[in-house]
Amino acid sequence: MLFIHGAGGSHKVWEYQLNFFNHAIAVDLAGHDVGAGKSTIDGYVEEVKRFCDENNLANIVMIGHSMGGGIAQKFALNYQEYLKAIVLVSTGAKLRVATNIFAAIKENHHQAIELITEFAFSDKATREIRKRWSEEMMKMSPDVIYGDFEACDKFNVMSRLKEIKIPTLIMCGLEDQVTPVKYSEYLRDNIPNSRLEIIANAGHMVMLERPEEFNERLEKFIKEVAHR
Repeated sequence: MLFIHGAGGSHKVWEYQLNFFNHAIAVDLAGHDVGAGKSTIDGYVEEVKRFCDENNLANIVMIGHSMGGGIAQKFALNYQEYLKAIVLVSTGAKLRVATNIFAAIKENHHQAIELITEFAFSDKATREIRKRWSEEMMKMSPDVIYGDFEACDKFNVMSRLKEIKIPTLIMCGLEDQVTPVKYSEYLRDNIPNSRLEIIANAGHMVMLERPEEFNERLEKFIKEVAHR
């Protein structure tokens, strides 16, 4: 299982999954630990491929959140032979970003993260989870975060989803304001071998807000895929 985080994130967004699943790896994309980030999904796809090659990874179940979901989709389109299945979490086939987010990142990094955090969680999320996530995001360079959102804004594979032939689980929070449920429904309706799981009382950061339910549904899918 290879977990890919979203824009401005790190491997830590998957803490509840890494503690639950065996054989789970979560990467930090370029710039999210050291170095410079990318400004295209394709750039991140090539980085993930390089990681897979260096670590001799095969028959991968790739789980991507938000921007990471875009990476997983493009990886499946370009390098499907590496994959057993994909899991698309709180994402879409197109990931347009509001212009005020770009302006906020340039003008006031701290204020931008507060704005992003406000939309990323449902009103059921605890203050502690919100605080931990925003603190992690504050560690990221504004340039890296800007590049991530630029990569999302350019991304669009709406016309190519039917080319994804491997088993696909789509998961989202019912109260997601960043990538609303209709984004996930579009994925389900256009990826041939896919199904959608919607988790109530959760927003964009569903794997942090409802980890037990998220892990239960993901585990069920993994077991189904293993027996195919």
